[in-house]
Amino acid sequence: MDTSKYKALYLQETNSHLSGIEAGLLDLEKGSVSEVDNLFRHYHSIKGMSASMGYEPLMVLAHEEEGLLEKIRSKSLETTPEIIGTLFECLDALKRLAAKVEADEPLDIDISAFLTRLKALSEGKPSPAPKPVFEPTVAVQPAAGGGGAELKISNVMKVEGRVFDELLTTVGDLFMALSSFKELSQRSRSIELKDGVHLLGKSVNTLHQNILSARMLPIRDLTETLPRIVRDIANRAGKVVDLKIEGAEISLDRSILEDLGSPLVHIIRNAVDHGIETPNERESAGKPRSGTITFRAHARKDRAVIEVSDDGRGIDSEKIRMKAVEKGADPRRVAAMTRKEALLLVCLPGLTSAETVTETSGRGVGMDIVKAVVEGLGGALEIETEPGKGTTIRMELPRTTSIVKTLLVTAGSEQFLFPITKIEKVIERGGEAPSSIEYAGHEVPVVDLASIIGLPGSEAGPSSTIVIVEKEQEGEERGFIGLKVDDFGVELDAYIKPLLPPMSRLWGVAGITIMGDGRPVFLLDIPQILSRVSSRPSL
Repeated sequence: MDTSKYKALYLQETNSHLSGIEAGLLDLEKGSVSEVDNLFRHYHSIKGMSASMGYEPLMVLAHEEEGLLEKIRSKSLETTPEIIGTLFECLDALKRLAAKVEADEPLDIDISAFLTRLKALSEGKPSPAPKPVFEPTVAVQPAAGGGGAELKISNVMKVEGRVFDELLTTVGDLFMALSSFKELSQRSRSIELKDGVHLLGKSVNTLHQNILSARMLPIRDLTETLPRIVRDIANRAGKVVDLKIEGAEISLDRSILEDLGSPLVHIIRNAVDHGIETPNERESAGKPRSGTITFRAHARKDRAVIEVSDDGRGIDSEKIRMKAVEKGADPRRVAAMTRKEALLLVCLPGLTSAETVTETSGRGVGMDIVKAVVEGLGGALEIETEPGKGTTIRMELPRTTSIVKTLLVTAGSEQFLFPITKIEKVIERGGEAPSSIEYAGHEVPVVDLASIIGLPGSEAGPSSTIVIVEKEQEGEERGFIGLKVDDFGVELDAYIKPLLPPMSRLWGVAGITIMGDGRPVFLLDIPQILSRVSSRPSL
């Protein structure tokens, strides 16, 4: 395992424990025996962390000191000045070893003399005569005054997540103010103003990137407890399930990871309760008695794709259609759905394909929550299944939140923000937009964006603008759709706010921003729009 990415956190925690040891030894020297328990915990923590990171000298030395403290804690050994003096010397050695970790230097300090003295003291024997703390061959710059008397603070700071949330909100306000300045500079002939706005934009972008970097956390932070969750649910269901986790090093914004916790638990519950068969059922079907759930994450451009797959019984899409009709869905609309669309019917509130209700799932609640959370984060949900072989729940999510690179477009006399990452190309043509256009060797159908989102179209003008986007489809062959808009404007780094009820029910939009002049503008939900376009019979 690559531990380099955790080094800063290790040093922060270790230096904190070393400071606690120093304060505790000073109190112990004054006769405060109550400090023994705290000291023991500090040494134990350093030992465990060092073992995980592979820093053996730190682990071994902390282990021996922990053993000595255990004898004192159990009252089988009295605290003596010699013991305290030795612990102080060992503390200095731990500090120097930690400094070598921070400097990426070999941990080549000889700690054998310390180990010998600690073992002797633990056994109540006279310790050997003191040896030089460090061998002359080891290049170590002693601290001023000796004895580790160096004043130093950690390079890593602990900051509440709330602080970064507030900083990101402030950056969003700066972006909105910046859009006003950009509009002013475009209307102005002042070169100084244009240069100033350009420099301001670069600074705000740098600030935004630094804040996002500080907010990013590996998915591993969320998946650490998944094995225990799978174990507990499987035990209650009388099943045997193995969990595989791949790609957990992918990083997402902290707020996105926080919101993913509940959806992941719902997906795992469904996979164990209704996807994975019992050992006897699996054996009868020619499968291993133990089922497998695979959590997989990977990056796709500026987004992250998270998949949870099981090798269970799969989902019957026809049964889902029947259940949806029983719940009141329009039979003609359900019958016209593609298989992929029909599978998403399991996200309707109260609809479930489960034949039995378990302690943890089967009541038709859960997948509706999953879909709502994923789409609320600006993501998209897909379900793939093969009867008898298993099911995959796929979530495509933004890796960061709030600030989105967009293109301002006009459709049906209304302005919208079009996410830049979804645009393949913008094509301007003379005359009315055609019904199709050639692009990248494909015959690309062109549809009017205003009509798709339910707005009256504008009259044909002397020119037309077509935004080419790639549509998602099964298989490896690429496909595109052209969305005809009335006009397009500037590119904006927009601070996107989530839609709150009742606006959250609006179709085709994923969020809202406030322009520099105070106008609210919606961010288009391109996956949702493409899904409606693709369902048209002519396409």
